[in-house]
Amino acid sequence: MTNKTLFIVESPAKAKTISKYLGKDYIVEASAGHIVDLTMEGKDNLGVDIENGFVPKYGIMPDKKSKIKILIKRAQEVDKILLATDDDREGEAIAWHLYEVLKKTKKPFKRVSFHEITKKALQEALKNERDLSKEIYDSQQARRVLDRIVGFSVSPFLIKKYGPKMSAGRVQSVALRIVVDREREIEAFIPEEYWTITSALAKDGTKDGFVAKYIKRVTDGKTAASVKSDLDTDTYVIHDVIQQEQKQNPAPPLITSSMQQAAASKYKFPAAKTMKAAQALYEAGMITYLRTDSVRCDDEAIQFCRDWLDENGHDKPKQPNEYTAKKAAQGAHEAIRPTNIENTPKNVFLSGDQQKLYTLIWERFVASQMNPAIYDVTGIVVKTSSGHELKANGRVLKYKGWLEIMDDLNSKKDNNALLPVLSSGDKCSLIPPKVKADKKETKPPPRFTEQKLIGELEKRGIGRPSTYAAIMTKITGRSYVIKKSNTFIPTENGKNVVDSLVEFFNFMEYQYTADMELKLDKIADGSESYIKTMSTFYDPFKGQLKKAYMSTNVDYGFRCKDCGNDTPMYLKHGKFGYFAACINYRNGCNNTFSCDMVDDKPVFRKNQGNIDDDIKCPECKSGMVKRDGQFGPFYSCSEYPACKGKRKVPYGKKCPECKDELYATIWQGDSLLFCMGYSKGCRYSEPLKEKLSDPKKMVDKKPIPPKIKKMLK
Repeated sequence: MTNKTLFIVESPAKAKTISKYLGKDYIVEASAGHIVDLTMEGKDNLGVDIENGFVPKYGIMPDKKSKIKILIKRAQEVDKILLATDDDREGEAIAWHLYEVLKKTKKPFKRVSFHEITKKALQEALKNERDLSKEIYDSQQARRVLDRIVGFSVSPFLIKKYGPKMSAGRVQSVALRIVVDREREIEAFIPEEYWTITSALAKDGTKDGFVAKYIKRVTDGKTAASVKSDLDTDTYVIHDVIQQEQKQNPAPPLITSSMQQAAASKYKFPAAKTMKAAQALYEAGMITYLRTDSVRCDDEAIQFCRDWLDENGHDKPKQPNEYTAKKAAQGAHEAIRPTNIENTPKNVFLSGDQQKLYTLIWERFVASQMNPAIYDVTGIVVKTSSGHELKANGRVLKYKGWLEIMDDLNSKKDNNALLPVLSSGDKCSLIPPKVKADKKETKPPPRFTEQKLIGELEKRGIGRPSTYAAIMTKITGRSYVIKKSNTFIPTENGKNVVDSLVEFFNFMEYQYTADMELKLDKIADGSESYIKTMSTFYDPFKGQLKKAYMSTNVDYGFRCKDCGNDTPMYLKHGKFGYFAACINYRNGCNNTFSCDMVDDKPVFRKNQGNIDDDIKCPECKSGMVKRDGQFGPFYSCSEYPACKGKRKVPYGKKCPECKDELYATIWQGDSLLFCMGYSKGCRYSEPLKEKLSDPKKMVDKKPIPPKIKKMLK
């Protein structure tokens, strides 16, 4: 017996930190993230057996084969294996897959979890081993399978409709919709005129001035001019002075979403940059786990914080401040906080991004356990001799409280400074610049920044904190949005994608997507089953997908003779040109027939030599006959030789330069597509893969190129 334990985490950096705390009886190894992924096997390359219970088909990731060999070797050297991946759904899935790969070693397995990398946390985790959770694993698996089904099924629809490099995602497409909807609000916005009217005043006999604002809303220049005229000549009297104390409580400690938003606001960090820095801090043992939606903090950590406040001369409330998490938050997790309160931002040495983020996390946690800031707020009501009323407000900080530790990131700059001492009945007079009437217009809602979009996703319950950074990366990494002045602007591509998806798919509805997140939560807590959730999603999705694909087909009136007169046949394009196929093509009916595109419409390709009345001669308007010539196919007038009218056969593809039709022809032995706009000056051509006719039938009017001679031999 070796009496050793294999302790497996995801990250090599985390493994290095943990090795410092565990003794010689532990071998710490890292899986470097996931070791398996969904394959591209089965129907539509989904890697999911939909017909038999939505069973995922996993395969070992190519770059993890050597890592697995190392883990198997280490497993054979120990008596026990502890799976210590992150305490979330993704971590549970990694642990489950590690178990599936390593169970052949026949060593006992247990799962351990911790929320910070400290000696105490690890010792506590070792005392609380548990079994793997099938429910948590199924929840992650459901998300992964849903995303695969949507991505792999809907993206081809977009490609078919709009061209290559288009894609859809179950959550990121909904995030894109939020951006598009906001842009359309902006486009539809009609500005409205309004006026701000102010009087600069001072108490008679004093020089201390203040500005009072006219309280009624003025929406036209005529009224504004009338009010200004009155105020220019009115006398002013203080009607009322209202003084009160205002408390501003500290914000709760950071969670994943608020950390991303705060870092974006203060440092202009993209979400991905914030998460990268936070991951490094966590793996170094500096902060608690970075993926959390809980504002709860460990009682001992709170007491350490309160002790630090005492030792460093800061006030604190009699009882610790408590914060309420949103309903769906995972209470077992903590908020993001420093693992050691003594590691202040001034006495730790970190890289630039990590230092900034650690400072934000440390200050937010410490401030959360401090007293409120207190302001003296004064409101002054002024009345004039013509009956108008104006107001002035001022706010002065009289007790810093939590503002001793950090700035207030959520409040705008306070322009309401100290007001002069005034009493009811005091008379005031105008001072420069006296009365001002400024015309303004209402503004449309602002475009989303990354910070604001994350806040909107959180408010709507779309996605989860751990997914926000990936969502931001995906919508900006495609051609669906552009970033300008740090705001998201959707492109026409983005708008088209949203419109097409909203037309057909339920998953684009905000509430539907939020409800799906709750269902995934229910799978994790065991109150909902994986198969039921997947079936509830897939059954209607399948019908929506069919309608979407049908919408990309134009009904030209062709009907399938095999399936019945009501069954439509839609136009498709293959390597030999256009053909009409039954809607049930490859699903039981293989009825097809060849056709040509003429004047942007498909026409039935009749047997060679038969008159086609659908195609008119450009000279006499008679029907035409399709023939094969020495330079490829062409249409000849059915009245030949009386009429020698001809026309080229459109290939069904537009010229990328002039947008005219291309036609297939043979030039010096090569099959090419030429532009029909040749007479207009367009010289576009491109190779054609399929050969149009047998080279032996060519009329030898020109020297045969060497490569054609070689073919004839």
